[in-house]
Amino acid sequence: MTRLVAPAHTRLGGWTAQSAANFRGQRGFSLLEALVAMAIASIALASLYKSVGQGSKNVVDVEARVEATLLAKSVLAGGTFAEDLLRQDAGQAGPWQWRIQVMPDQIPLLEENGNAAPGGPLRAARVTVEVSRDGVTAATWTTWKPYRAAP
Repeated sequence: MTRLVAPAHTRLGGWTAQSAANFRGQRGFSLLEALVAMAIASIALASLYKSVGQGSKNVVDVEARVEATLLAKSVLAGGTFAEDLLRQDAGQAGPWQWRIQVMPDQIPLLEENGNAAPGGPLRAARVTVEVSRDGVTAATWTTWKPYRAAP
């Protein structure tokens, strides 16, 4: 019986015929290769899990800030004049607590050329609404409201 052997210079997928014959008895992965692959996969999955968890937390934080800002704007819209907002300086809406600070202020009126406008400054109030939940401030909104009558 004659055995045919390919010449050593013949390439089979980057292997010589001789080296292919040496590895012919081996099949599959070694235990070490499988452990290394599992370690790499577990590191990648742990990183992915952390990223998804952080992303979910960020979404919840943004939703809470949007909700707090909408409440602050709603509280401010409840009063056209500064006196309207002085009637109720604090309140609660669901889990949110809000507090209003009204500070008298004078806003200088300027003409287009930058000179002071006749009639003096506008008497207004700087109104700040602070919205918090569980004692942690989530949003602060500041605006000016005119007085119905001068303070």
